Formats: sequence, C-alpha cells, structure tokens
Amino acid sequence: MAVRRQVLRAEVEELILQRLLEARWAPGSRLSIDGLARDLEVSPTPVREAMVSLERSGLVEYVALRGYVVAPMLDAEQMAELLEARKVIEAAALTHAFDDYDALLADLEAAQARHAEVISRIEAAETVSYELVQEHFHADWGFHQTFFDHAGNRYLSTMVETLRSHTHRMRQTWAGGPAALDVHEAFTEHARVLEMMRRHHQDGAVRELTKHLDDVLARSLEIAGHTDG
Repeated sequence: MAVRRQVLRAEVEELILQRLLEARWAPGSRLSIDGLARDLEVSPTPVREAMVSLERSGLVEYVALRGYVVAPMLDAEQMAELLEARKVIEAAALTHAFDDYDALLADLEAAQARHAEVISRIEAAETVSYELVQEHFHADWGFHQTFFDHAGNRYLSTMVETLRSHTHRMRQTWAGGPAALDVHEAFTEHARVLEMMRRHHQDGAVRELTKHLDDVLARSLEIAGHTDG
C-alpha cells in the first residue's frame, strides 16, 4: 500500500508538472489542492504531497492565506546564477568521471544516440507534443547526468538533484513552444564535448561543456526577453 501511495504521488506530481511546464497557469495563479484533486480524480493527500515536492523545485510557492501559487518565472539574475552553479559542479563531475574513462565514454555515446533518436522523431512529427518535448529535455539532461553517474561522489550527485529541479523551473522559459526549443543547438554542443572525450582531451571536454552552458544561458535569456535590443 505504501508503495502504491508513492507511485500515485509521483504520477500526480508529473501531471501537475506537465501543466506547469505547458504554462497552463499564469505566474501567481492559486493552485487549489481540493480543486486539483477533483480534476485529477484523486484524494487531496497525493496532491498535497506533490505540492510539497514541487515547492522544493521552486515551481510553486506557498503564500500565507492563499496557499500554493505558481512561482514567477526565473529572472535574468536567477538564470545566470543557476547556470554558473551548473558550470562549477558539472565541470567537477566531468573531471572526476575521467577516472572511469572507458565506461564514461560508452555511456556518453549511448546518451547522444538516444538524443539523436528523439530529435529524429521531433523532426518527423507534424505536431510536437508535450511528451516529445519532455523526451528531448530528458535526453538532454541524460547526457549531463552521465558525468555524475561516473564521478563517484555522492555529494556532487545530491547537489545536481537540486539544480535539476531548478532547471525544470527554467524550462518554463521555453513555453513559447517547439519552435523555441534549442534541440539542434544542444545536440551539436554535446557533440563537441563528446568529440573531446573521444580524443581523451579532459581540458577540452570541460572547456566545451562550459561553453555549452554559457550558450544555454544566452538562449534562455533571449527567449525570456532578458537581452538588450
């Protein structure tokens, strides 16, 4: 029973997350636990538990006398701080992961191949669904997650989980739809990291990773309208 409850909470959280990332609600909108429970045809308990988890991610906020509301979009300063933190810990993870070079390279090749398959389906689709967009995000993150899987440092892994949640929040920036997605840019930038890996060029891989994250920030700021001009 406890296992089923966990699964139900995860399912409810995913459904609410989907609506948040689709920008179904404007920032500041109140999220009624009872209303969501009726809409999703579940009891209020898994909704309440999902809200607690989503609050940790920064996607929702708890406001006294109002309850849970949709958090404001990340501003330019928050985006810059998030990507700066990612550069620090991902570079550290990649550096440590080089100690497991052969397995790391194999898994990065596999992650890149999975991403390529998702991109092929996005290109072939007449309409890019939420599910396909999410697959792109998961494949994109999977490439980065590989560094931590091979870094052998539990604290780096814990830290990146927090940043992953806030990266979800930043992806609200891409609510402009599939045309705004950086599918090809991200894949190409990952390929440059991978090429340095194939050459066993650790400094080059870290340099390309850092440049990739700088470019992610620049694209996110542009989509969000935080750039000048």
